[in-house]
Amino acid sequence: MLRRGRLNGEMDPLAAVYTSSMKADARIFYPTVQINLAHTMMLAERGIIPVKEASAILKALLDLHGKGIVGLELSPELEDIHMVVEKFVTDAVGNEIGGKMHTAKSRNDQVATAVRMALRKEILEVEEKILELVKALLELAEKNMNTTMPGYTHLQVAQPTTFAHWLAAHAFAILRDAARLERAYDSTSSCPMGACALAGTSFPIDRVRVTHLLGFKRLEDNTMDAVSSRDFALETMGALAITAVNMSRLAEELILWGSSEFGMVSLPDEFSATSSIMPQKKNPVVAEIARARSGKVIGDLVGGLALVKSLPQSYNLDLQDFTPLLWSSVDGVKETAAAMAKMIEKTEPNKEVMKRRAEAGFSTATELADLIVRRTNLPFRDAHAVVGKLISTVEGESFKDVGPDDLKKTAKEVLGKEVVLDADELKTALDPSECVKVRGLPGGPAPKAVQAQANEIKHQLKSYEKLLNARKRMLQKSETKLLKEAKGRAK
Repeated sequence: MLRRGRLNGEMDPLAAVYTSSMKADARIFYPTVQINLAHTMMLAERGIIPVKEASAILKALLDLHGKGIVGLELSPELEDIHMVVEKFVTDAVGNEIGGKMHTAKSRNDQVATAVRMALRKEILEVEEKILELVKALLELAEKNMNTTMPGYTHLQVAQPTTFAHWLAAHAFAILRDAARLERAYDSTSSCPMGACALAGTSFPIDRVRVTHLLGFKRLEDNTMDAVSSRDFALETMGALAITAVNMSRLAEELILWGSSEFGMVSLPDEFSATSSIMPQKKNPVVAEIARARSGKVIGDLVGGLALVKSLPQSYNLDLQDFTPLLWSSVDGVKETAAAMAKMIEKTEPNKEVMKRRAEAGFSTATELADLIVRRTNLPFRDAHAVVGKLISTVEGESFKDVGPDDLKKTAKEVLGKEVVLDADELKTALDPSECVKVRGLPGGPAPKAVQAQANEIKHQLKSYEKLLNARKRMLQKSETKLLKEAKGRAK
């Protein structure tokens, strides 16, 4: 269709396959047909093509939309889905009419628009999956408000916390991912149609009309930028990469906590695998693949950035290789979030092991130093030195056998004076569960504080779900309206 003018003969078969985007274009089939519907209706409204001819084009497009991509001949020689759709229409109504469908548009603005249309839906689907992961984390957290465990810094026991506090930490991180995806959705909802190849057209088209017909929030301001920019996709891929990293961190900790060395959680059998040679093995394969998949999503982002960094204005076919990276990112995060959510639902904490780990790692050392400061008015740095020295003299790995006399003796050695604490209050300060209870500050691990965090997570979930559902309804309404209007004009 395109080669009968400027070019002589058919493209070399190897070159045709090499440059074709047909494999990746299945994702933008429906957006491409809908763009042509909207564009054709606008051309008729503006008197650019006759209403009767527009009606015939619309009828062919609606027929194709109903049949789906299975109704198309996906030949590499046709280069991409846009030419395949045009060929279908031309075959149906003849070149005299079908050849007018492409008036005042280019594949450049069409592909940029189709990718945005497909991406809008994909962003909402990804967000839906990560919100399901947040729900799974929240549900498990609410069952474990009093499940004491050690918190870590440098992967060394630091202070006592709760399993619920740990789960909430991951939930808040993923809620921020939802916020980033919302911003990416907003950037994506901008229509390039009417930009044509790069400089628009002299035909009196109505860009705003097409923008509204396709359910976009606004139109792109600059026609050159409209066809050549992919920063909306890079923004999405950046948000997806951060999401993948946050899920990878969660996966990494589940792998650690589930190992025999930690033994703090039991991952579900149905999300684990065994060894082909070692019968005792229960390998956390889903979490491992989640960890690996994050690297691929990061690679997609880096690949996308590298691909566009040196492209001159405006459109270049290099961008054809960009889009598969985008879909790879989308699929990687969507699939990982779905798998992680189901795995979290069936993950069980080993509560007694968690408690022993907290006791064995001197996790209450900070609380002891704080108690010394409150009772003696010593500078914190002096209290820190006393507790540090006390730990270095204790046999074993816990405060189990430490009493007031040990503290007095150590303080005398470090400060030259004794520190006297009541045996009961010393015992309370050294109990990880009691230590957690007194940390009721906003955001802290005390059950009451974590419940407040759980309530905030519920509030944010509700807000995101409300916006998500509103956007899904808007897209569905826009698509239904477009098809209904096209059917009315195709009679």
